[in-house]
Amino acid sequence: MNTLAYQQDCMTSHVWSSVTMGSIFTAVSVFQGARLTPRLAGVNIGGLYLYHIMQCPMKAIHGRESALHNAAAGGILGYIGVASGQLGVPFVDAYFFMRYPQLSPALTGAAVYGCIALALSSFLGGKPI
Repeated sequence: MNTLAYQQDCMTSHVWSSVTMGSIFTAVSVFQGARLTPRLAGVNIGGLYLYHIMQCPMKAIHGRESALHNAAAGGILGYIGVASGQLGVPFVDAYFFMRYPQLSPALTGAAVYGCIALALSSFLGGKPI
């Protein structure tokens, strides 16, 4: 496998799908009442692009796709997004962190986003573990 050619292809092949789905997510957010800003579109489009390209080296190292690659990418981006205040933690209310102060929101976000990515890639994407 030509590693340089693979990395170049992997970095460029996800641009249009990230722009398309990021734009759809931005439109849904705007229809739900969010203001249309470049930051909103950038977080959606850039986040999806980063999610895809974070899996490129993992696939190159292991030589195959895996749902665990999706979980790792989702967990890392979830941690960074929640820790920086760009994302919230889905399915978890604010009182959860008051009841369990030993759990940080960033680590909980990593777990939730990692599990979402794992579930979507294995159930809907059909990727093996």
